[in-house]
Amino acid sequence: MKNRPDTMKKVKHLLSLVAAVAIVSACTSGRTVSSGPQRIGFVAGAGGFQKMAVTNQAFFDALAESGYANGKTLDVVFRTADGDMARMPSLVNEVLSERVDILVVSSSPGCAAAKAATTTVPILCISVQDDPVKAGLTQSLTSPSGNIVGVHSYLADGISQQLDWLGRFVPHLTKLAVLYNPQNATHVRLLSEWTELAGKREIRIVPMPVVKAGDIDAAVKHAVHQNAQIAIGLLGADTYALRRNIAQSASENHFPIAMDTPGGYTQLGGVATVGVDIVPLYRKGALDLMVPMLRGKRPSELAWIGPDKVSVKVNQAVAKTFGLTIPDDAAVE
Repeated sequence: MKNRPDTMKKVKHLLSLVAAVAIVSACTSGRTVSSGPQRIGFVAGAGGFQKMAVTNQAFFDALAESGYANGKTLDVVFRTADGDMARMPSLVNEVLSERVDILVVSSSPGCAAAKAATTTVPILCISVQDDPVKAGLTQSLTSPSGNIVGVHSYLADGISQQLDWLGRFVPHLTKLAVLYNPQNATHVRLLSEWTELAGKREIRIVPMPVVKAGDIDAAVKHAVHQNAQIAIGLLGADTYALRRNIAQSASENHFPIAMDTPGGYTQLGGVATVGVDIVPLYRKGALDLMVPMLRGKRPSELAWIGPDKVSVKVNQAVAKTFGLTIPDDAAVE
């Protein structure tokens, strides 16, 4: 019986080792070992919470379907810039002060702000409009550097595809307006790309600078005065937040403005969306990136997700009022 205490100590030590191995195994196999909800920050460029933009809703719906629902397995700290990208740095820092385990940020300006704010908290960027490598967010899409991974909507030939579609809406297109936010660095760079590529097709670009809702009518009237035949609005949380106003001004001034931001523009009276459908990308980002991160994967162990084509949706009734040609292979509603 003298050896019984020593035996019990050995048994307890062995059990401790088994428990430790089980925990390590759970972490490395992708299972969440925390019994309490994980705290994540979500900084949206636009759209509220719980009543969210369709993009944000797709993200959280996918998480809930995977067993990660706010108030249960997740504790979400949510902030929105409501389309004002200048607020993103302060909102990112505000959320980080809440000691979140993972930071989710939408939009190119938002991701840039997150990258500048922390090198330690894992970051998931969603709806990055620019090429993440060109934007300096990562050195590689397949092997991310640092603490950032995400979803982008950049297509190397995206503008060429969009120009093809716009030329089908307006045969013999020679003058195209581009609605953009001059305070959005990504928009400024993309405007240069549009100008260069359109110029090769002998299409002149008419810039339509819009920062806030009050700028839209003046920009539309300027494009009409310059005899632009149609306009395209660049993707971004800033322009997304103004999509209803843009559709209304286009109707009032009888000037067709397509947007490359889906998410309800045609349902709001907009004539068409010609661009990457980001809603499925939000869902894919939740399932293929966020869920693995919640289960212990580091951003550097994952890969950026991007689109493979441009999608087109047309509001048939509105298109007819503008006298546009509706391509047979466009999705019509």
